[in-house]
Amino acid sequence: MASISLLDASIAIICFLFFHFFIFKKPHDQVFRNWPVIGMIGFLMVLHRMYNFGVEALEISHLTFPFKGPWFAGMDMLFTVDPANIHYILSSNFSNYTKGADFKEVFDVFGEMIFSSDSELWKNQRKAAQFMLNHHEFQKLSMSATRTKLYDGLVPLFNQYCEEEKVVDLQQVFQRFTFDTTFFLVTGSDPKSLSIEMPEVEYAKALDDLGEGIFYRHIKPKFLWKLQNRFGLGQEKRMTEADATFDRVSAKYISAKREEIRSQGIDHHSNGQSEDLLTSHIKLDTTKYELLNPSDDKFLRDTILAFNLAGRDTMSSALSWFFWLLSENPQVVTKIRKEIISKNISKDGRNGQENLDKLVYLHAALYESMRLYPPVAFQRKSPIKPDLLPSGHKVDANSVIIIFLYGLGRMRAVWGEDATEFKPERWVSETGGLRHAPSFKFLSFNAGPRTCPGKQLAMTLMKTVVVEILQNYDIKVIKGQKIEPEPGLILHMKHGLKLSHPSLIYFFNKTTHGRLPRNWPVLGMLPCLLAVLRRIYDYIVEILEISDLTFSFKGPLFAGMDMLLTVDPANIHHIMNSNFSNYIKGSDFKEVFDVFGDGIITTDSDLWKNLRKSYQAMLHHQAFQKFSLSTTRSKLMDGLVPLLNHFAEEGTIVDLQDVLGRFTFDTVLILITGSDPRSLSIEMHEDELAKALDDVAEGILFRHVKPKFLWKLQKWMGLGHEKKMTEANATFDRVCAKYISDKREEIIRSQRFNDISYGESHEDLLSSFIKLDTTKYKLLNSSEDKFLRDTIMAFILAGRDTTASALTWFFWLLSESPQVVTKILQEIININLSKNGNGQENLDKLVYLHGVLCEAMRLYPPVSFGRKSSIKSDVLPSGHKVEANSKIIICLKALGRMRAVWGDDALEFKPERWVSEKGSLRHEPSFKFLSFNSGPRTCLGKHLAMTQMKMVAMEILQNYDIKVIKGQKIEPVLGFILSMKHGLRITITKRCPS
Repeated sequence: MASISLLDASIAIICFLFFHFFIFKKPHDQVFRNWPVIGMIGFLMVLHRMYNFGVEALEISHLTFPFKGPWFAGMDMLFTVDPANIHYILSSNFSNYTKGADFKEVFDVFGEMIFSSDSELWKNQRKAAQFMLNHHEFQKLSMSATRTKLYDGLVPLFNQYCEEEKVVDLQQVFQRFTFDTTFFLVTGSDPKSLSIEMPEVEYAKALDDLGEGIFYRHIKPKFLWKLQNRFGLGQEKRMTEADATFDRVSAKYISAKREEIRSQGIDHHSNGQSEDLLTSHIKLDTTKYELLNPSDDKFLRDTILAFNLAGRDTMSSALSWFFWLLSENPQVVTKIRKEIISKNISKDGRNGQENLDKLVYLHAALYESMRLYPPVAFQRKSPIKPDLLPSGHKVDANSVIIIFLYGLGRMRAVWGEDATEFKPERWVSETGGLRHAPSFKFLSFNAGPRTCPGKQLAMTLMKTVVVEILQNYDIKVIKGQKIEPEPGLILHMKHGLKLSHPSLIYFFNKTTHGRLPRNWPVLGMLPCLLAVLRRIYDYIVEILEISDLTFSFKGPLFAGMDMLLTVDPANIHHIMNSNFSNYIKGSDFKEVFDVFGDGIITTDSDLWKNLRKSYQAMLHHQAFQKFSLSTTRSKLMDGLVPLLNHFAEEGTIVDLQDVLGRFTFDTVLILITGSDPRSLSIEMHEDELAKALDDVAEGILFRHVKPKFLWKLQKWMGLGHEKKMTEANATFDRVCAKYISDKREEIIRSQRFNDISYGESHEDLLSSFIKLDTTKYKLLNSSEDKFLRDTIMAFILAGRDTTASALTWFFWLLSESPQVVTKILQEIININLSKNGNGQENLDKLVYLHGVLCEAMRLYPPVSFGRKSSIKSDVLPSGHKVEANSKIIICLKALGRMRAVWGDDALEFKPERWVSEKGSLRHEPSFKFLSFNSGPRTCLGKHLAMTQMKMVAMEILQNYDIKVIKGQKIEPVLGFILSMKHGLRITITKRCPS
């Protein structure tokens, strides 16, 4: 055992010394150490993170770094990302910097193609390529080929993935899409690699092997890879096989194309109208390009390979990284979709060049993606004569210079402190035009005389693909996969880009190129609504964001489902305050919410005024507020705390939402009826009244998304949600009748001994309403059981579900933001609050806790939407006209997520936004923060609710650690109340007393 320990220790020490001295031991930086004979061979230790290490090395080496390889290995090279050097090499002293003989050796498989040639041969090749690619007939062919492959290849494939719910590797899909498109443009033949079967195409496989092999030729000594090449080993064996594949496949297409041209008898000096590039090169006018020989099959083979390499890999790489960055930045997706709509481009779904050029923000997002993830990771140059670069570095003749494009886009010295951030806005000027960045800063399309002649075609193809996908699909990247670049000439993703099946947006409006729902004849926008019902909350956020905060939804003809959705604060203020009298609940609302009868939630006009006046007197009475405080404390200490202690001791997984729902249900029932249903207990028994409330909340939502005739028919026939609604209504009637009967008897008994008048002792709300002075509230009839039943239901709905929902989301958000928990506990300590018996005046001192609760309700408001109806026609501040009896839906969940309302950080959980610089609570107008309603209908129990939530939060946070179970799906349920669909499963442990 001792010998094993000594061996382990020795290995550990050797490894430490190796890493410490061999790679990083320099007193002033972390650049490779240059060892005698072997040079900086230590780079092999960071090969797995070569790209990021290159960024670090160049950042601390002032943008240029001389790499020393082993002696006589021919691996010395100068890495640079200095824009001055790049401009000098690629532009101002272009003639001195060629690909060089070493380049041609490394890239020998390319032959004499445009990428590997220099001098006059390169000039002839470039002149020919430029003429062909920029010819308007070829550009038309390129556009039509792209569209054809989109609609006959990519779209059907995506649709099948949607139907079968398959996981997709988006990078592979893009590689096949660009390979098929490019191969068709080059040869006139479609290899059809993009299909359901995903067949392996030998030419495409050879391109992959080629890219990997070329990279490794850069990091191996020349003698080593040449030796491997001679003996047919490793990557070199695959390179040789790839070369043979290129020869064989190209020969087949060249032979077929020559035969096709001969059989058609076409003039060999054609201008290349609507013809593929191979045809154009075979018919090349050699009087214009003296060094090009179209009769030589090797020249044509090298040309085919050059165009396929340029077209397939670069664009598929750019698109893959682009869609991954979009998945990390959903606000960019929203802006692109909004631009597509605002530009009102082509209404037939097939955009021309002039329309695509209008998409400035999309163009910027593609550029920003290629800045961070350039399709070609590095570029290699060699000086003909010795030279001195602008950075002061001397370069010898035939030395190797590597321009590291991946590092260039990440240099703070070049792009500013936010260089590593994905910010398409940096490419958009103040006037909305595209901001120019010099090519020696943004090198994805090369620079100087070698600037890519196919740049415009590539951008057009990528825009066409992006617009089609973003219009019609939701792309969801699978969480947890490793996203990293693969070492190679082309910056591919090492492990691909796995998507959960793309969500098809078939019912969305393709004619306006956006995510807005399509308005179908007869059916209206209902098909779209049903298609996104499972994610309706997120979808509403998206459409309101791109519709300037207000959107008109059209339902089926005669279904009564037309409604105006809004989160515009100006509209909300107009509806809820300044023109309050014109906006009521309305008769439709009463029908939808019929189970609540004539309670304060469903009524309008004078009846509502009577109810509100009576509620206000009772809820704000000092005696009732004391009763509320003592009831909450009692239920905390006698119900919640013992239960949490039990769960902590047993180590049980518990649904916190269920626990909090039971706590608020018991508390509210005591305050309303004076009776404790004791649903909060170890047994967790089901309470029929609580169950009925859950069924009603779900049923009400579905009444909003179904045509009225349909849910009324279901109600009449006792089907589906309507059956549960009817059963819930019967439960409300039966349970409330018992509470009312018992309370009347209780009051009669008590009055025989002592007449207890309203407000002189702790009294529940049902007692207060039974004893109501009807001379003050003429429209209220306390002798009528239905009035009392509706009052009970209104208070239960307002007090139980809303508070439980708010607390559940609050604790989940805390689990995602532990630093917020620390700040809350520190605030409690600073204010020196005791753990028991905190009064209202002490709770009011908890400003930060108050801010956290408000922030939780901003993002997850307990009531997901508010509904209004106009008495008379009106024009909203947003300019939208509303007719009399129109339905208006205020979407509270979306309101809290609007950047136009809350700023660019609207989606972030930031309690600090509620605290002023002086440490006091920052006021936000109710038409921005609508969780407690606004205007004359502002929630009367707001203060009571905040007090209860603070007491619960304090008790739990001071005494327990809440651990949310990882991997559970957290999403809101479809319903009137924004509960969690699957609950919130946690484990709980007791804190050690401090």
